[in-house]
Formats: sequence, C-alpha cells, structure tokens
Amino acid sequence: MSTLLPFRSCLVLPLILMTLGACATQVELRMAAQQEQFAREAASQGDWAQAMRSYQAAVDNVALGRGDFAWQAHLHHQAGRAASGACRYDAAEFHFRQAIALAKKSEYSSALSYKALIEQYERQGKATQALAVRNELGFHQSRALGAFADRESLPVGKPCGVPR
Repeated sequence: MSTLLPFRSCLVLPLILMTLGACATQVELRMAAQQEQFAREAASQGDWAQAMRSYQAAVDNVALGRGDFAWQAHLHHQAGRAASGACRYDAAEFHFRQAIALAKKSEYSSALSYKALIEQYERQGKATQALAVRNELGFHQSRALGAFADRESLPVGKPCGVPR
C-alpha cells in the first residue's frame, strides 16, 4: 500500500503539468493575437516604430505558444513592413528574411516577402542586393512577382531622414 501513493503521484503530476502547459500555450497565442491587433492600430496611425515593436511581441508570443509557421511568417512580414516605415532597414531585412524562411517551412507563399525585400533594397539604391534576391528566386518565380504589382508591400510616407 505504501508504494501505491508514490505511483499515483507519478501519474497525476505529468497530467497536471501537461494541463498547465496547454493553458500557457493558449495564453501565449491569445497574447499574440492581441499584440497583432495593437500593431495594426499603430500602423494605421502611422506609428511604425510602435507597430514594429508590437509585431515583434506577437512573433515572440506565437513562437512561445507553438503557433503555426504561416502565422509567424505573416507577423514577420508585417514587422518588416513596419520596420521599413520606421526607417529601420536592418530590422526590415531581418523580418523579411525570417518571413521567407518560415513561409518555406509552412508551404505558405513567400512571394510578398520576397517582393518587399526587393523593393526595400531598390528604395535604398542597393540594386546588387535586389538582383541577388531575384536570383534566389530563379527566373520564373522572379517574373511571377509582377502578379503582386498592384499590392502595396511597403508603407509609403515621408522619406527617411526627413524631420517629422
């Protein structure tokens, strides 16, 4: 009888821990959705720096909550757009590259992130880097980006370096 009690606790404790882990995962995913909403609101007001921070927080929460790669790719793409609007080109490049990598893992289209990265380089006058990204895609996929020509990828506002 004395071995029955430790045996029961060995069975119950993992179940409790799994339940707590599932609850934490759901909390993280809800927080990610809330951060994404905050980011959208900041972006709609042109507060690109705040939008970038909120999208980054959403990305972190989705990763902690083990959210799917497609959602993470979407959030990274949006964080890249916000970083571009905030004139944080290094952060924009990082987020677009992350979006591309995650999209490939999820079989989600990475075309918009490729287009945004190319556009980012072209706006900066970095034709060599833009060409390198086009070469990553290959000829046929690079030409297919023209289908997204009517979709605005990067925010349009005051040019970077202009006092606000």
